Amino acid sequence: MNNNNEQNNFNENVNNQFNNQEIQHYHSIEQENSNLEKTKKQSSLKTFFLVLLAFFVGAMSVFAVQSFANYTRTVATSRVAVSEKELENQEITIAAVSKAKDAVVSIINYQQTTTSKSISDILGGNAEKNGLKAVSNGSGVIYKKEGNFAYIVTNNHVVTGAQKIGVVLSDGTNIDAEVVGSDIWTDLSVLKVSSDKINVVMDFANSDEVAVGETALAIGSPLNISLSNTVTKGIVSATERQIPIDIDKDSNYDWYQTVIQTDAAINPGNSGGALINNKGELIGINELKITSAGQETTAEGIGFVIPSNEVKIITEQLEKTGKVTRPALGVQLEAISALNSELVEGTLKYDPNRKGVVLKEVVENGAAAKAGLKQYDVITKFNNTTIEDAADLRKYLFENTKIGDKVIVTYFRDGKEQTTELTLGTLDN
Repeated sequence: MNNNNEQNNFNENVNNQFNNQEIQHYHSIEQENSNLEKTKKQSSLKTFFLVLLAFFVGAMSVFAVQSFANYTRTVATSRVAVSEKELENQEITIAAVSKAKDAVVSIINYQQTTTSKSISDILGGNAEKNGLKAVSNGSGVIYKKEGNFAYIVTNNHVVTGAQKIGVVLSDGTNIDAEVVGSDIWTDLSVLKVSSDKINVVMDFANSDEVAVGETALAIGSPLNISLSNTVTKGIVSATERQIPIDIDKDSNYDWYQTVIQTDAAINPGNSGGALINNKGELIGINELKITSAGQETTAEGIGFVIPSNEVKIITEQLEKTGKVTRPALGVQLEAISALNSELVEGTLKYDPNRKGVVLKEVVENGAAAKAGLKQYDVITKFNNTTIEDAADLRKYLFENTKIGDKVIVTYFRDGKEQTTELTLGTLDN
């Protein structure tokens, strides 16, 4: 009996151990399966994120490539646009120059001279005509062709003192010219030549419409005629500049010239040549010789031009009469600032610190004399416009009045201010 019980207990213990081992094995398998599932899930999740990351990186790469491509195309398109604009501007400039260049000529001033100066400095080679030698050269603009003659405008200082004038056309043809008339105040002269060889004349722009910043092209013969038809490009730097001019070289200003300023290069020899716009129209006549207190003033990037509207008015008068007739007082003038202060106080009985212009001489039967003005009177106003010097007075007369006009003159005599009415006469060059 006992043996049987022992045997049964033994069997039961064995079975319990077996079952426990089986249960542990089962739990172990179950844990392994659970870990495997977890590993699979983790792996799948990792794969998903990797795929997502790869997709994102790929998408960003495509976007970056596309953006770069778009940028490249934009830059390329912009460069093409700029190039096309530059090309268009070049074509406009070429067309303007082509239209105007044959209307610009070289002008040679021939004089009798005993100097040993080398003509090569002037014309790039020896030049002599009928015993006369070339002493200087400049430029000119053909502005009119009528019948057997053509007319050229240039600066007065280009032809001053000439005993003979030669004109060289743009194709190198040489012809003779004669002076029709000159105006020292605006520094303009008109020449007349045979029209046989003339095919092109210059069109005029309205200089009142010229704008600061617009294209300006200077055409002329800088330095010598071997450089004829030289073109320089710039802009209009300013309009209606007032430049003081000393006509008689006495270091006192006689006149204020109204000019257009440009940074297009204007060199000796360009005087009298053309400044044109991008339509090939004349803006004005180049004038290098601007004088200040008797000295020639030149500077880099600062050129002065007589406006085309004034050129037109002056040339019309010079063609008809050979001179420009302007309103005049019939007096000789001197600025108070140019006189000794003791003389001003003692003789004129006038405050030397004030501005004004003294009548050095009064012409008999002239406009001033008829109005009762006398020598040593000091003019301070014209029609209530302040007059500081002779240049002021002439500018007011030339630009604001005409012959026959009546003006109210304010003046000082013996220290007392007075007024008189004056009827303007004429001033012939």
